[in-house]
Amino acid sequence: MPSLTVDFSTPRPGAATLTAEVASLVLDLTERHLGKKRALTAVSVAERPAATWFVGGASLAELGQASHRTVIRVTEGTNTKAEKARFVAAVHEGMGRLLGPMRPESYVVVEEVRADAWGWGGETQEHRAVAEKLAGEAEAALVFDAYRRFGVR
Repeated sequence: MPSLTVDFSTPRPGAATLTAEVASLVLDLTERHLGKKRALTAVSVAERPAATWFVGGASLAELGQASHRTVIRVTEGTNTKAEKARFVAAVHEGMGRLLGPMRPESYVVVEEVRADAWGWGGETQEHRAVAEKLAGEAEAALVFDAYRRFGVR
């Protein structure tokens, strides 16, 4: 399921305490807008000092604004363009609420990874999908066989 990496920076005091709030925000938005299972979503959050984050040659400390880069990896083809667009807008808006005035050069990237190229728990997403389909077909075959053998209707 999804994997998120969030880097953020804000000149706002107390930013170091925001990491849990940022993680909760992106988890909520991933579930709400992309339909992903929260329990299977991994998030890594890192706060960067405003003096070390630059936009157009000026640091966020100089600019007095916040920024973030949020990258989510999802299985290719599992979300529509509209879902991804809503997610991008919601993350940008939510990060602005948490971090303060936001630079427009703050990025949300939805990376779509082929199902055969990633997974979790030692199995690719493609393997999981095929196994689920086969299990469903096997169950249907057993039910059909029971109907045929015992005349159940």
